[in-house]
Amino acid sequence: MYKYFDLNNLPILSRGRKTLQASSYDRRYENKDWGNYLYDIAENTSVIFDDPGCGCIKSIWMAVPSPEAIMEFYFGGEEAPRYTSSLFGFFNGECPELTGIGNTFEERGHWELADCRCGNCFIQIPYENGLKIVVRGEEKEKCYYHIMYESYADGVLREEGNRDVYEASFSTKRVPKAPLLPYSLSKKYNDLMTLEQSGVIREMTIKVKEDTDLRKVMFYVCFDDERIPQISCPVCDLFAQPVRWENIDSYAVSSKKEDGYVTASFYLPMPFFKKAYIGMINLGEPVEFEFGVDVVENNYNEDEIGLFHADHKAGPTVLFSDWNIGEFDGRGHVVGLVQSCVNGIGGSYCEGNEHYYINGERTPRINGTGTEDIYLGCYWPNMKFDSPCAGCVNDVYLEAGSDLAKCLDYPIMYYRFYLDMPIAFDCGIKLDVQHGAVCQNFSDYTTTCFSYRRSDASYKQTDYIKLSSEASRKMHEYVSDGEFYVHTGKLESDMRAPLLTEGGYKTVNGKVSFKIAVDAANEGVILRRLYELGVSNAGAEVYVDGEFAGIWNCCNINTYFTFADDDFEIPAKLTKGKDTLAIEIRTKGTYTDFDYTVLS
Repeated sequence: MYKYFDLNNLPILSRGRKTLQASSYDRRYENKDWGNYLYDIAENTSVIFDDPGCGCIKSIWMAVPSPEAIMEFYFGGEEAPRYTSSLFGFFNGECPELTGIGNTFEERGHWELADCRCGNCFIQIPYENGLKIVVRGEEKEKCYYHIMYESYADGVLREEGNRDVYEASFSTKRVPKAPLLPYSLSKKYNDLMTLEQSGVIREMTIKVKEDTDLRKVMFYVCFDDERIPQISCPVCDLFAQPVRWENIDSYAVSSKKEDGYVTASFYLPMPFFKKAYIGMINLGEPVEFEFGVDVVENNYNEDEIGLFHADHKAGPTVLFSDWNIGEFDGRGHVVGLVQSCVNGIGGSYCEGNEHYYINGERTPRINGTGTEDIYLGCYWPNMKFDSPCAGCVNDVYLEAGSDLAKCLDYPIMYYRFYLDMPIAFDCGIKLDVQHGAVCQNFSDYTTTCFSYRRSDASYKQTDYIKLSSEASRKMHEYVSDGEFYVHTGKLESDMRAPLLTEGGYKTVNGKVSFKIAVDAANEGVILRRLYELGVSNAGAEVYVDGEFAGIWNCCNINTYFTFADDDFEIPAKLTKGKDTLAIEIRTKGTYTDFDYTVLS
């Protein structure tokens, strides 16, 4: 059983899992990130989660969960809900099967006009034949939520649960093990150490005087003779403290101030197979500190893992453009973020939603409800808190003398470790986040992104169908029972999404068929479709060479940004060894398509 909360598993790049999020993000891309659902099924009754296949919910976050609104979990098409609770009670013991130390309800904000409590459930909810979550009641309209989950195209559950490991992560107090050596850094490039044999760095620890400013001291770490360092970030950012030293007690990073010194440790494993070089570049005044690494034997299979990376960005935000956290090629998964924000002009520097684009999709697969929500808080300014997965490192409300108007004058620091669900990508990822509610203010941001990745991509494009082109349709033997139509709208991506005019087909309760070219050496195929997001595209059955492959369930509706990409993953058992696939789609209700991109 693969458990992400066992940090030793993080370097392993598991295949065949699609990482997704369902959330209450504002479909207008403004800032009303509450009370928005996938679709309605009756008055005061909405669906917040709907996956007809095999998968696992990894975490559920909610703010303002009402005791008056009811939440029901329907598994595998069952007529009666298996779990029923109020939104508030879900995080407070009303579902015994989902109760424990991994399901909490805490106050995590200071906003004076709101109930600043949120729930976080990390007890996994696996399902083999579909899961639908329904909410009922007028009070549901006030709720913010996001649900992180994985979907498995081959129909095989990857995990049975991780409650034991998660609960152990709460109770384990980290005690640094690395032997520390003294260093004195002048204002230049400095060698620290070179490890000439294969190994795994399972801990980096630094001890320094509490008043030492290391923001101008950069880590420079190269694994396995790479010319470009895999770790290139300020020392303090690696330890989740990009502005100043504070106490942290988390599963992946810890820090303790004592007797005028601070000892900080980072625990994500860093395997290497030839050697590891660690250096620092000091762009500031000379500093003194102690530093050490704990190295253990490397038992990983080099073909199965990604090397650890820490990628850093800092600077001013750009008006009406998302802040880019990072854009990476190849395959791997993102396992953590550290962020600081300061000097908001024209509005709060928080609030902005994350937009994660995976495998070249033009639509963000992870589309959140606010910057503070990424870090599992609610209602900025946030209280200081630590959890195994996330934390707010400092409390700007207290620093500002409990004056909300002055909070923006103080930098805030956050960390988020995706131990619940590393964000997987097979051929690239782009991670953006809005600044302010809608990128409307000027701020100074820093972000550091932690990932395990390798340069080789699992997929490449092998075909493309443009449905407005008669030649393309004929080449791929495209046939639809529906009608050709032209649609104009914006692509759901960011505020400055381009206006598109595309020709395609709208098929209602009929069939669509075509042929695609794939690589015969494939380990599965991704079929990406551009469709109209303004109407439900739920329930289409997909057949590959006559065999059932699954349900393409594009049930989210956005009537403001009305174009979107969506990926359907075809398992290798239906594609391996073939260079051509015959696709048939049997629509249930409305099905729209404008183009298809094939990755194999």
